[in-house]
Amino acid sequence: MPNKMDYIWYASYGSNLLYNRFMRYIEGGRLEGSSETEQGARDTSPPLKSMAYSIRHELYFAKERSKWGEGGVAFIRNMQNSEISTHSKAYLVTTEQFEDVVCQENQVRSIKVDYELLLKQGYLDLLDNWYGRLLLVGFKESLPIVTFTAPLDWSAVEENRPSQAYESVILKGLQELGLSRQRALAYLTSRYPE
Repeated sequence: MPNKMDYIWYASYGSNLLYNRFMRYIEGGRLEGSSETEQGARDTSPPLKSMAYSIRHELYFAKERSKWGEGGVAFIRNMQNSEISTHSKAYLVTTEQFEDVVCQENQVRSIKVDYELLLKQGYLDLLDNWYGRLLLVGFKESLPIVTFTAPLDWSAVEENRPSQAYESVILKGLQELGLSRQRALAYLTSRYPE
């Protein structure tokens, strides 16, 4: 069994649901539809495992523009909600790889994660950025399952539908999890603002 400080499950719920997109953060490169080339992780090994996982936090889309064009991007609300289920794909990666993904998502060079504090309080605010809060969302094989979102939920006025390019990547990722395109689209659109 790997040491819990060496390995972690990273639970993705946005574009990283799509394996090929997630691997741009590991290997580097650009996925079609994105305007940015990712630098990749220091360790370019693929995840040891991946699995479907339900996050008990509500998925929503907010902000106006990203590397995917005009439109919102995926976040989850900070408060747990036992009545809501967000589809995710959890990847078993090294803590170094996880930290490199967080850095690339937030466009910073390095971060220092206090995993002991994260496990103790269930969250850890690292940065005042879009994805600056780490959230502990469960355990698998005695290892923590962690994701990231905004430190504070974006207000209703900042909620926004995603761009077509971003939506397409998430739909493909949901289909990799086993959802039909119809079910995946219904799931996503139910999370869009009115």
